Amino acid sequence: MAKILIWGTGSRAKRNYKIAKRTGMLDNNTIIGFIDNNSKKCGTSIEGLPVMLPSEIKNVQYDYICIWSTYKQEILEQMEKELFIPLDKEKDILKEYFLNSLKDKYSLNYNEEIKSILEIIDKSDDISVYNFVPECKDELYEAFYDENADLYYIFFENKRLYLKREYEFILMNNKKYVKNIWYEQDINSPHLYEEGDVVVSSNDVLVDAGVCEGNFSLHNIDKVKKVYLIECNPDWIEALKYTFAPYKDKVVFCNNFLSNIDSGNKVSLDNLLKGEKISFLKMDIEGEEINALYGARKTLTNSIGVKCSICSYHHNNDEMEIKRILKSYGMNVTTSKGYMLFLYDIDVCKNPELRRGIVRGIKQQ
Repeated sequence: MAKILIWGTGSRAKRNYKIAKRTGMLDNNTIIGFIDNNSKKCGTSIEGLPVMLPSEIKNVQYDYICIWSTYKQEILEQMEKELFIPLDKEKDILKEYFLNSLKDKYSLNYNEEIKSILEIIDKSDDISVYNFVPECKDELYEAFYDENADLYYIFFENKRLYLKREYEFILMNNKKYVKNIWYEQDINSPHLYEEGDVVVSSNDVLVDAGVCEGNFSLHNIDKVKKVYLIECNPDWIEALKYTFAPYKDKVVFCNNFLSNIDSGNKVSLDNLLKGEKISFLKMDIEGEEINALYGARKTLTNSIGVKCSICSYHHNNDEMEIKRILKSYGMNVTTSKGYMLFLYDIDVCKNPELRRGIVRGIKQQ
């Protein structure tokens, strides 16, 4: 049983530690503590494990150091040049686990696309839900404070996009920033909603189910005739009302859970729209997509030319079932390119697999 030190105490380290516990790999590896250069964190603990300074590593018996920090290259240099720790002591047990599991799983189906994904995972500094080479460079958006709203916002495509109260900002030089808010919609992303003929067009009626911060609808707000914003998180609803205040004449808010029933805080799309025809349905609702599609049968059957982008990575076999449902509504279907590694699904942690990010459908005129 290997003894592991985790270098890093930020969001990446905490996230990866939780994922590692879900995989069961800690049955064969023991995490004995965390390392951080910040002396103020020395003496504190994470999950009951001590946080130590790098200078204390020499006093600990360990087998490997696992670097879960955005400063990995700097830490490797510090290990080698300041602490004289051999670099073969560095080992990312989480990435190794997922990479080896995926290689075994797809050994009989090792096509070029999967090979490319595995190469990206192997070369990355951290395990990721998204594994692609972005077309666009990283972008930082400075956050500004609105005293009247008591909320922070960024300028996204020259429009104010407000952020929920508990948003985790990047802090640099006493300023707050948001990184990669359009990353999911990079042209090479497996989570790309619009591609080919499946795009939002002028005067469309857009249904955005699972709005989150609202970047997709804000990106399309000037061209659509109307947009339904369906978001069940009250923190995001508060921010969204400020973001879309300039467009209130074309926006309808819904803070219920989209599903196939109409009861309590759940609503079906058929009941919400009450016969109104729509043009574009985007859906990212944390695994409730299949039920919500069942609850949209009348809407999608009666809306001629409707286009859909439905997330298909939350559960095993969602892709096949979503395709089947959309075909039953008379649609031609395709999938996004690439694959996602949905680390927040316990099934993926226990039995790693790659999943298509988006199923797209379009109903012919």
